[in-house]
Amino acid sequence: MDSVPPLMATNTRDRIVKTVPEPATQRLSDAEFFAHDEFGGTKPNARVLRDHFFREGRLTEDHALYILEHATTLLRKEPNMVEVQGPVTICGDIHGQYYDLMKLFDVGGPLTDNSYIFLGDYVDRGSFGIECLLYLYTLKLWFPHKFTLLRGNHECRQLTEYFTFKRECLHKYSERVYDACVASFCALPITALVDGRFFCVHGGLSPELGLLSDIANVNRFSEPGSRGLLCDLLWSDPIANFGHEDPREVPPGTTFTHNATRGCSYFFTYEAACQFLERNGLLGIIRGHEAQDAGYTMHRKTPTKKFPSVITVFSAPNYLDVYHNRGAILKYANKNLTIRQYNSSPHPYWLPNFQNAFTWSLPFVGAKSRFPCANTRVLSDLY
Repeated sequence: MDSVPPLMATNTRDRIVKTVPEPATQRLSDAEFFAHDEFGGTKPNARVLRDHFFREGRLTEDHALYILEHATTLLRKEPNMVEVQGPVTICGDIHGQYYDLMKLFDVGGPLTDNSYIFLGDYVDRGSFGIECLLYLYTLKLWFPHKFTLLRGNHECRQLTEYFTFKRECLHKYSERVYDACVASFCALPITALVDGRFFCVHGGLSPELGLLSDIANVNRFSEPGSRGLLCDLLWSDPIANFGHEDPREVPPGTTFTHNATRGCSYFFTYEAACQFLERNGLLGIIRGHEAQDAGYTMHRKTPTKKFPSVITVFSAPNYLDVYHNRGAILKYANKNLTIRQYNSSPHPYWLPNFQNAFTWSLPFVGAKSRFPCANTRVLSDLY
């Protein structure tokens, strides 16, 4: 009988790929987590959290709940439509891409010198949604009047249970943390108005939205339904060939059609957008909700103001690690709007559904074991 070759000596304490930094394994202490503000109070230390999350560090459940609950209390006090004065940086979907969010702030500039509006969809798809949410909420606590966070269609229980965010929360934290996240989603404002000129929203328009004052009547402190103004503000899209609609498919005078792509809400036409802007004395609509190859799209200009009726901005570059799109943000200052684009940043890899390597590989091991080689010895033959 052939001798069994000796096992190779392996040092399991050394990292195989030494260029990849070791993840942070320790939770932050209270002394590390809290920082003093200018009024003598304490808030989560944004700088420490930024670096800790960058190293894949996690918080204690109490610290995570502290951020979520204090942010929820603050957000609940804001109106459905937050009025913001320029200059301001407007950002689209993030979708759990924490390392690209860090790049966004490098491009957009620090909060000490800038105001920000985020158009929603902070979680799902990417593997770092809870880090994005906790960091953005921390910035909101430090800069409540310079940092506006709107609700996206993914900020709800239904979608986060269906996609990845709930699974991520349970893997990294707990059901209690997930429930606190969902409670915070219902507190997020749903629109913003910049300098009385730009209407900012995650999705788009609604046949139930005539005047901006209609938004005040929405009960946002709930799970969005499958119809109604709240649903449409989060879910609607510009119609295909927006501004150049085929009259055979979209008869003149049409303003809204059913959004079969989403399965709910509407497509709104160029005519609907122009009517809304004219009726409310606005210059343009700024929204997210859809990936863009360049990170943004300037849609057809209005006939009166000669400004894009709708601007779509998307801030998650190389979306899902497959789209190869750029990310973009809008910088509004001195009545000028400029675009800043950026590429994706490297990030740690996670297996699908946050599986570990052993669980993930079992189906492949099982498949291989069904087709054994003819000369494979039974284990007992070797000993």
